[in-house]
Amino acid sequence: MTKRHFDFRLYARKFLYFATILASLILIADITIVDLPNIQKNLDVEPTRLQFWICIYFIIDFILLMLIAEDKMAYFKKYFILLPLSIPYSNLLAYYSIDLTSEAVYFLKFIPIFRGVFALILLINLVISNRITGLFIAYLSIFISITYIQTLVFFLTESPVNPEVKNYYDVLWWASMTVTTLGSNIIPVTSIGKVSTAIVAITGITIFPIFTVYITTMIQDWKTKEKEKEQAKTAALLAKGGSVQSAIATATPPTPSTPS
Repeated sequence: MTKRHFDFRLYARKFLYFATILASLILIADITIVDLPNIQKNLDVEPTRLQFWICIYFIIDFILLMLIAEDKMAYFKKYFILLPLSIPYSNLLAYYSIDLTSEAVYFLKFIPIFRGVFALILLINLVISNRITGLFIAYLSIFISITYIQTLVFFLTESPVNPEVKNYYDVLWWASMTVTTLGSNIIPVTSIGKVSTAIVAITGITIFPIFTVYITTMIQDWKTKEKEKEQAKTAALLAKGGSVQSAIATATPPTPSTPS
């Protein structure tokens, strides 16, 4: 009986990636529930403690992952970009009384969301053995995160000046129509809103062919596996039939020849 080796680093990475994804979902919920109503009412930014501590966890998570890495310096060089994505910029600006425009501060609050997306992609690479499925889920995660960020940006820039943007549900309708390249009846009036529309449209044009290729590949793989199963069954039946005929031939005594 073979003894299974417990890989501490692997399980630790999986746990930390999963915890980061959970923290990112909490951050998204906080931004959606707390910040969006503030955007609609006014642009006064109030940094929350929840977002601050989530960003602190992201930094601790980076340090822990670097400590359990086999080559710590290589990990630091490869994933250094995670540190700027984990800094609680809005809280630091408020603490040091640094004045920026409200729109800029809101944009800075959206940055840590990408940290969670990156953790999701890394977790997919660890958990999913099928490379095609893992790549597809990674693309899908990037697609959803980019679209979500652009809805926040669009709502932030368009809601104060665009009469067609009355609430966040209008922005979701705009995003769903734009990402499918059907076109939305909500026309952006700001420069940033126009750029967001272009980004969402390009993202949709990019992801849907990938989705089509993935479905086609999965169907082809399924057909190939079914064909291999049928061939294996046929080979087994032929082998079984051959063995039965051999057994019959062995058990049957030879017919004596009649004298002439």
